[in-house]
Amino acid sequence: MAGEVIRTRSHRRVIITGDDFGLAPAMNTAVIEAHEQGILTCASLMINGPAWQEAVNLARARPRLCPGLHLTLIQGRAVLPPPHVPHLVDSQGNFRQQPVGAGFYYFFSRPVKQEIYAELQAQIEKMLDAGLRPWFLNGHLNIHLHPAVWPLVLDLAGQYNIPAVRLARENLRVTLSLNPRRPTYKTVHALIFAWLSRRASQTLGGLKTNDHLFGLLNDGWMDEPFLLGLLPRLAPGVTEIYFHPAVGPDRELQRWMPHYRHQEELAALTSPKIAETLRKHELELISFYDV
Repeated sequence: MAGEVIRTRSHRRVIITGDDFGLAPAMNTAVIEAHEQGILTCASLMINGPAWQEAVNLARARPRLCPGLHLTLIQGRAVLPPPHVPHLVDSQGNFRQQPVGAGFYYFFSRPVKQEIYAELQAQIEKMLDAGLRPWFLNGHLNIHLHPAVWPLVLDLAGQYNIPAVRLARENLRVTLSLNPRRPTYKTVHALIFAWLSRRASQTLGGLKTNDHLFGLLNDGWMDEPFLLGLLPRLAPGVTEIYFHPAVGPDRELQRWMPHYRHQEELAALTSPKIAETLRKHELELISFYDV
């Protein structure tokens, strides 16, 4: 269904993205199923994920699936060997696992900034060498918006002619009205990423981006009821909605996202009710190709 993009005269345009593409075979399969049988239009490739090669092969065979790069500096392994980035990873090549601690370290450590640049460049080069051009950039746990990382992302996007980037501007009131669970978590994250996105938006230059975002505050719970309530309430402009679908349990998914409802998210992406809601409310389904 995503191959046959829903186009209307509406000024409300929607990008549907699958994040962590390449993390696990169960996620790769779900992204392709959601693209071919549902509404998913983009995939954020985790080029350092255990199943990255399979993800690349699947994406290369489907040119209508818009590929982006899911820049990773927290959790998982670096592309560069540990001796090249000794301040960024441990002796086994693993990034720090805790986002808050990593964020403070990246902000205050001078040596790590050069290594971050080298690692991000290596991730872009690896994707290009695999035969895929990244049409947009975002970050695992939205690390690309970190004040120490964002200038490096801007530089690399210009250097490699990557046209678009994600900003994490989510409407807290809408999200809480649809799913009131974890209100403190959602409020804190909304405030942090609103500030980071506002700061980043002032230096975009020629980079294109989304106007609105959903998937940050309700991560792992982007199911059909949530989406049915969300779509009619979307504001004018380009809204990116991102998901973490999977076809079943997986060791990597259980390790990093033990409470996510991956299969329910896949069901939402392939739901006839969701497709009908898009048509009913004249929402134009697009990808970052179209921004």
